[in-house]
Amino acid sequence: MYTRIIAFIALTSVASVLSANAFAHGASAVAGEWLPVIDKEITNDTSILSQVQSSPLGNEILVQFTGEGKVEVLGDDNEPFIRITKAGVYANWDHPMWFKVQTAGPRPLPEWVTDGKLESKWTLVSDKNYYGWYDKRLEKTDEHSDHWKIALAVNGERSDIVGYFKSLAPPNERVLVTVDRDSAPIADLSAMVIPGAESAIRVSYSGDHHMVVLDEYDVPMIRFSPNGVEVNTQSKGWQQLGRAPLNGSSKWVKLSSQAAYTWPDSRLNKSEQAGWKIPVFCHQDKKVKFIQGGWVEIASL
Repeated sequence: MYTRIIAFIALTSVASVLSANAFAHGASAVAGEWLPVIDKEITNDTSILSQVQSSPLGNEILVQFTGEGKVEVLGDDNEPFIRITKAGVYANWDHPMWFKVQTAGPRPLPEWVTDGKLESKWTLVSDKNYYGWYDKRLEKTDEHSDHWKIALAVNGERSDIVGYFKSLAPPNERVLVTVDRDSAPIADLSAMVIPGAESAIRVSYSGDHHMVVLDEYDVPMIRFSPNGVEVNTQSKGWQQLGRAPLNGSSKWVKLSSQAAYTWPDSRLNKSEQAGWKIPVFCHQDKKVKFIQGGWVEIASL
């Protein structure tokens, strides 16, 4: 399990250079006809960073806790079976859910778990402050249920991760995200949209100075330079992506030695505005410019 989690973390850091489907919350493929998506408007506890990854095996969720004390993952019986702290991750080896979430498919339960006498047998399973597991609550089983919830308790206070299921069925009409490269070009910077369940934007830079992409809160998020790409781990926009590095000892952490990066950006989603804009601060002339574009509705085949 430890190896699988490390692989999961590594996957999030390289997802930017994979195919278009890799940008649906880090998913390289999707299990079933529905994609579980975290509702960032509801799940807003800044001490909890989370990401959902879907694959042909099933839906897996990764949770990191950066606060003081502990966050506990609650089972269907509202009893904790995973405990995440700064010092490491602990599992309750007497809880059925602990064994059920280790694999995407069914798994036989040990005899001491099926005896009906639930006790607390907490054991250290990782020295990190994050953990990932398969969770059946991320699977859409009732077609009338459009939302999902992973029950958590932060130092005894409920702070659930809430989300919804996004249909992957082709709509009658779909929205094509376009980039306007002519009206307001930015020297040495190019951008393209990667379509998918969640549209992503790929930015490449070829200049000699720095260019900084601002997040939705106008805070520096991603910095491009001749030396590559860095991320501000303290940016709320970056934290909401749930990507590695989830945090760092320094404010700016290097992502790539190549001056190009791809990430899903909610500003690309269709809205009531005339178009979308992503602000970029250009160090050369000390001005904020915009990567911008619009939406075109086209009929599905």
